[in-house]
Amino acid sequence: MSDVIDSHRERVRAADPLVAITDLGETPFETPDAIGTSSVATADPNARSVQWGPPTTYTLRAAVAGDDPADSLGRLLDRWISALDAEPGSGLVVSWPSRDTAPVAALVRRGFAPRSVLAVRVSPVPAAERRPAGVRRAVADDLDAMCRLYLELVAYEAQFGWVPVLPSTPAAARAELEEKLARGDGWCWLAEQDGAVAGMLSVHHPDHAGWIAPAVRASPVAYVGSLYASAGSRGRGIGAALAAHAHAEVAAAGVETVLVHYVAPNPLSVPFWSRQGYRPLVTSWGRWV
Repeated sequence: MSDVIDSHRERVRAADPLVAITDLGETPFETPDAIGTSSVATADPNARSVQWGPPTTYTLRAAVAGDDPADSLGRLLDRWISALDAEPGSGLVVSWPSRDTAPVAALVRRGFAPRSVLAVRVSPVPAAERRPAGVRRAVADDLDAMCRLYLELVAYEAQFGWVPVLPSTPAAARAELEEKLARGDGWCWLAEQDGAVAGMLSVHHPDHAGWIAPAVRASPVAYVGSLYASAGSRGRGIGAALAAHAHAEVAAAGVETVLVHYVAPNPLSVPFWSRQGYRPLVTSWGRWV
């Protein structure tokens, strides 16, 4: 078992030194040249946050080795899937370092597809850099406008087949934004155009990004919670202005590493975040049951 983990760690580190390789957890199971652990999570329908995947997800955490990592992962996947008693409408999820491409053919052959990407930016902006015009800090009175944009974002992402729009989504979105505004760190901004709110961006301060920080071998870490420019304002630099402002604020606070999740098939997110200096760190592969 330790030989597999050591070989897996060596291969992944060679592909991407920034990826943090965490412990697999308890009760592992093994196949030749592979080891994994399985877990299941069901979303709380009353949660004060938006659901970004199936209500119930079965997750495999794995390490693979050998001359053919795809074959090693394939055997582990087959054993994992055959042992599950997953109900229709749930999702199977395997997150994998994006640059460790050798094993991923096993996922494709079993019907998995890239669902979301955790991307990283390690490129400090000088704290004295001029902030873009038209961007301001969000305040409590902006909550209704922010909720409208957030729900537009969820509806757009839902087109790609993984993010559900639930009856609880509007209330969850509002609760999530209320909590963000109440934190007082000020890391939530709006862009205005012709006197109206045209875009929003929120960033989780390192004090509130502890849940995602272990994914990357860097510290401290901030996390982009949401960014959205209304459909009528796209192509006018709204998103880029918000990102530039946020990066300058984050750098001024001494934070160089920023993470963001985006939906892998989204034709707007992929090129946008690349232009802002982000690159894939971990890809989440998913399959509906």
